[in-house]
Amino acid sequence: MNLSLPPVRLQRMATSPMLRLNILAALTGAAVACLAWLFLQVIDGVQWLFYRDGGFLEHNYGVWILLVPAAGGLATGLIIKYYAAEARGHGVPVVMEAVAVNRARLGTHVALAKGAAAAICIGTGFSLGRIGPLILMASTFGSEVGQRMGLSVEETRTMVGCGAAAALTTAFNAPLGGVIFAIELIVTEFRTRSFIPLVVATVIATAVARAIKGDISAFDSLPPYSLNSPLEYPLYLVLGLLAGLAATGFIKLLFGFDRLMTAMHQLPLPAQTALGGLTVGAIALAFPEILGNGFDITHGMLQGQADTARLRGPEGMLTLGNLTLLLAALFVIKLLATSISIGSGGSGGVFTPSLFLGAALGATFGLAVAPLGFTAPAGAYALVGMAAFTAAATRGTLTAIVLLFEMTGDYQIILPLMLACVVADAVCYVISEHSIYTTKLAQRGVHIDLGAEQDLMRMLTIKEAMSRDVMTLAPDTPLEVAISRLEDTGHMSFPVLEEGKLVGIITWADLHNAVVNRDRHMTVGDYCVRELLTVTPDDPLTHALDLLGQKEISHLPVVDPHDSTRLVGLITKGDIIKAYNQRRLVRRKLSWDQNGESL
Repeated sequence: MNLSLPPVRLQRMATSPMLRLNILAALTGAAVACLAWLFLQVIDGVQWLFYRDGGFLEHNYGVWILLVPAAGGLATGLIIKYYAAEARGHGVPVVMEAVAVNRARLGTHVALAKGAAAAICIGTGFSLGRIGPLILMASTFGSEVGQRMGLSVEETRTMVGCGAAAALTTAFNAPLGGVIFAIELIVTEFRTRSFIPLVVATVIATAVARAIKGDISAFDSLPPYSLNSPLEYPLYLVLGLLAGLAATGFIKLLFGFDRLMTAMHQLPLPAQTALGGLTVGAIALAFPEILGNGFDITHGMLQGQADTARLRGPEGMLTLGNLTLLLAALFVIKLLATSISIGSGGSGGVFTPSLFLGAALGATFGLAVAPLGFTAPAGAYALVGMAAFTAAATRGTLTAIVLLFEMTGDYQIILPLMLACVVADAVCYVISEHSIYTTKLAQRGVHIDLGAEQDLMRMLTIKEAMSRDVMTLAPDTPLEVAISRLEDTGHMSFPVLEEGKLVGIITWADLHNAVVNRDRHMTVGDYCVRELLTVTPDDPLTHALDLLGQKEISHLPVVDPHDSTRLVGLITKGDIIKAYNQRRLVRRKLSWDQNGESL
């Protein structure tokens, strides 16, 4: 019996697009694991320089705790201002926008700037996390792989998701959580064609990361949790409610500070970030726990431990009231410090600070209900609170559930975990439509949704829809001639070219105003609009559609991306609808050919 495959089958397998995609996903996972380890080592190095045992601040605490974050903020502001403005903020929204509306294209220079700025910010004490910048850098690597290997837009999106999944996997030693994160927040859809490469990337990333640093969970040595009584379910429901309200407040406070600093436009960005660092340093004089991502403090809260030196009362005794008060204070202060860090222009993530805030909220709640006598230890409530707060803030509910369960492996806590996360997410959604990742995007007119039709529009570019044979007018053309041209052609506007360069556009409304004003003897140059809105051939159709709708105009000149005065085409709403319908028919035909059914 011959079990060997025919040469034709082997050739098909070797040239299979799916096989190629999985190989690239594996390489991406391995590379991201190494990149993540290097990035985290750099941050640890900066922190060791100032804060760890033997660091500069060990013997020079005082005023230097103010100046070190301020200097870090100044350096970060200079990087953002003069190298890459996109390096500001927490990174994940940049990835989400690229996948949604920019054909999954991410700039390498942005990733490099983000890595440098985040390492400085976090290392010098800003209340920010490492995960957001790491996801941006890893996603950029996946995007570069997709572009350089000539992959389609959908395949490149998958590679971006592979990078993001591998990043989260490496950071938390949670491969399933990484896959769910990429599906839920980055790729935003579940398809077998994208799911398999995501799994491949996380498996390889996990193997490489464990080979480098060992099989160590992000929160290792956690005590087993238990559900002591069914009466605890209502308590976890209340905790989910509180987490949802707190996450909503966090989002509003964070972007409130962002708007405040934006309004201070007379203050240069480097000065804003330096001021933010100075403020964080001032807070750290009383609460040093807020410096950096607070990962160690979060771990302690999950274990039911804390810095006992700070919790002893006047008689040297550790009291419940003192501990509860401290944890509540840490929640409020961390909330404020993180909002200031992001709002002032800092560069770093909000995922890990969200874990801190959720753990502090949950631990406080657990200690508050402990006198009831039937509750689990405060660490169990810290774990559930951590998941619920993160789920509500990021709208990554499934990610939070899977990630926290994967890190603990404790089946006893899974039902309270699910209950609190769902309640928190629902509460936050009712109050605020957008998450901590999508609020800023929505303010800029970028709406992340999961609709298949929107997805189709994002896949199309302006060059696939624009008219290339464009009738133009010269500035010295008499209005009488322009009116005649419009009447003869039925066009609603003409671009205006002077010596081959785009200088304006004249519309039927402009000519109507000339007629009303009895200025028919004037020229096109006297009435044309010279402050133009333009697009480029590589922009997505959604961008053109948004501009046409927002500005209530009928035409957009399409210009060369390297020369804004060189006209290459014209696009209208009619062109967009025509291109959309054509692509929709093609997709439907392909679906019938492949599956025998329509979409």
